[in-house]
Amino acid sequence: MIVRRYEPFNDIRKSFDLVNAIINSVGEARHEEDSVDFRPKVNTRETEESYHIEVELPGVKKEEVNIEIDGNVLSISGERSVKKEHKDENYHKVESHFGRFSRSFTLPEKVEVSKIEAEFLNGILEVEIPKLKIDNLSRKITIK
Repeated sequence: MIVRRYEPFNDIRKSFDLVNAIINSVGEARHEEDSVDFRPKVNTRETEESYHIEVELPGVKKEEVNIEIDGNVLSISGERSVKKEHKDENYHKVESHFGRFSRSFTLPEKVEVSKIEAEFLNGILEVEIPKLKIDNLSRKITIK
């Protein structure tokens, strides 16, 4: 018979290990779901004349991208399809994310919606949103 020293925190430590295992298994299931979803990276910037939205869409064709405006919300959506390859002798792993994507941006009130332009080049979608030109010249107004 082996004599072991009693450690009262062993039971608590085992409980924490069980909780951590449950949390980690939920995280693993979440990663499996993420491999189906594709969330493109976005850069935004502002110049004096316009706002710019750059969306990284590698592997997506221009025809698969939709840009819509509803009120003051600009939405960019589409789908990145997966290419399935099966090889008998080699191990093949895909680390890219595939699936439908959608990103929405609330536009400021003072933009020219009718002059919004988009360009797709080398997997980068750039949307240019011109600002309304407001006469900021100060002047004195005479009272009649």
